[in-house]
Amino acid sequence: MTLNKLYFDGGEEIRDLTIVGGGPTGIFAAFQCGMNNISCRIIESMPQLGGQLAALYPEKHIYDVAGFPEVPAAGLIESLWKQTERYNPEVILGETVTRYRKLDDGSFEVTVSSGRIFLSRALLIAAGLGAFSPRKLPQLTNIEHLEGSSVLYAVKNLADFAGQRVVIVGGGDSALDWTVGLLNTAASVTLVHRMHEFQGHGKTAREVLEAKESGRVDVFLNTEVKAVETEGDRLMALHLQSKNGKTRRLEADRLLLLIGFKSNLGPLAGWDLTLFDNSLVVDSHMKTSVDGLYAAGDIAYYLGKLKIIQTGLSDAAMAVRHSLTYIKPGEKIRHTFSSLKGAKEKRSAPDNG
Repeated sequence: MTLNKLYFDGGEEIRDLTIVGGGPTGIFAAFQCGMNNISCRIIESMPQLGGQLAALYPEKHIYDVAGFPEVPAAGLIESLWKQTERYNPEVILGETVTRYRKLDDGSFEVTVSSGRIFLSRALLIAAGLGAFSPRKLPQLTNIEHLEGSSVLYAVKNLADFAGQRVVIVGGGDSALDWTVGLLNTAASVTLVHRMHEFQGHGKTAREVLEAKESGRVDVFLNTEVKAVETEGDRLMALHLQSKNGKTRRLEADRLLLLIGFKSNLGPLAGWDLTLFDNSLVVDSHMKTSVDGLYAAGDIAYYLGKLKIIQTGLSDAAMAVRHSLTYIKPGEKIRHTFSSLKGAKEKRSAPDNG
């Protein structure tokens, strides 16, 4: 199954719900639409479904999604889509939603980067953190020609690190995860962090320190990469400096910078919606300051919000469920248990035996 194709494009036919964003939250929202017998479309700016998980972390393993003791990011996206595709949602890829307009009848019109216009009775924003770009080390001014080969900002393919001397910069979850994750792939792994302790998950931090004690990983805290040595289009070595002024030259083949991303809401910032901390403020029904317009996942803010995948999936279910009263005004909304709906779908499926 590939997730980088246009599954179904229904043109400008009106849908019950347009979902802006095709990451885990957006895909699960489409599944919830199927469960609640409403039509939907997903509009995703990337050339494939999956959001950041597919674009940046396809090889990364995830441990905190219910029902999956351990699952690679790409595998989670595949499973979410397999769950959803039975309802045949319309999927538009490679298009950025640039503006929206609420029409006199209460429906919504969205315009995408190509100029096409799509209509729906309600609108759900599941755009994650918006547009994102990796944070870089400002002191390294001569690495642009190495980016994508020797200098990387994400692990997209483990083969890029096979047999290589890898230096990872960062102290958060991604840096710690890949310090452990590359041990059986790279020739050597070194972790450099500018602070005196890690900011990532305690369990993974302990694994890194255990690997350090056993000699499998070199760890330099209170240390920064100050310069790089290159030879043509190859990375040769890094120059490290600790906070006490001590310097060190470290030969390396790959520099993996995992120091976070800068998010940008892009056109969403100009949509005249209530914002807090670069997110859309929603109520307990996941509704924004505009009636009929909902938000879910990392883009949504409410008091106590926890920005993890599991929360995004819950947000999606809440948003779709509560959008029904807007999409179908005056109708009595009945909750459908998945077991009952699944049994009915099986009974109504054609017998090909």
